[in-house]
Amino acid sequence: MDLIENFGLYRELFGLSFLASLVVGIVLPLVGALMFLRKEAFLGIAVPQFAAAGLALGLLFLPWFPAMSAYFLDHGHPPMGYLLPFAAGAAVLALFLFSLMRRRGGHSGALLAASFATASALGILFLNASPAGANMADTVMRGEVLLLDVHGLEVLAGVCLIGLLFLIFCRRTLLVTAFDRDQAVALGRRVAIVETYQFLLLGIMIGAGVMTVGPILVFGLLFLPPLASRATATTLAGFLRGVLWAGLVSVLLAWPLSLQLDWPYGPAAVCVAAVYAILASCWGRFRRVTIN
Repeated sequence: MDLIENFGLYRELFGLSFLASLVVGIVLPLVGALMFLRKEAFLGIAVPQFAAAGLALGLLFLPWFPAMSAYFLDHGHPPMGYLLPFAAGAAVLALFLFSLMRRRGGHSGALLAASFATASALGILFLNASPAGANMADTVMRGEVLLLDVHGLEVLAGVCLIGLLFLIFCRRTLLVTAFDRDQAVALGRRVAIVETYQFLLLGIMIGAGVMTVGPILVFGLLFLPPLASRATATTLAGFLRGVLWAGLVSVLLAWPLSLQLDWPYGPAAVCVAAVYAILASCWGRFRRVTIN
């Protein structure tokens, strides 16, 4: 009831944050679906963690840039344009390294896990030494979407729009490559060029997501919607529609939980996505049993 009565106030306070949640609720699950189809789902954890370490490195280097430090003192947070190259650069680097490890084979899973542990440790060390202060660093790393300003929304929306257009226009090559890279090459697809742009744009999108809505929400939206959709989908088109639906349900239902129960928005959205995935899995099993 309070939510309805105070709707105007909430819209004024959190309107930008609501738009940001819709952006990531649409785009990040599609990115996660591509990783899922390429059998690179674990990158959904490792790459955002690298982006978080890059973000922490940017906070550590803040005193080296006087103009950025002045902006931080005036506004209470570092400029998004300054942090984006650190977060996105680390994510892009991780994607290229993991791609190289996968092609060479060997113990790629173990190397991926070791890289995740290393990135986590570096992120903590960088934050510990950051002059921005522990509270400020923790706020930026957690990605307080409720405190997002117009500049953060502009960066996030701009990056995600470019990435979404790329996914739409290159969808045929991306999907063929996800199932059979050799066949895509044989069909004359420009696989190497498309994959290069793919890594760049995915890294930038994940970096922008980590620095605006936080790694927890990025983790959840990359992993859980594809799992939920896979449990019920019978076609590729149905799988992609299910991914979009799961992402939107997660980010929308998290708002009343966050506002009414005073839950942090990111963890609330991830919990909704997890419950959705569990229910979808149960429904998928029930339907298969019924049909058989």
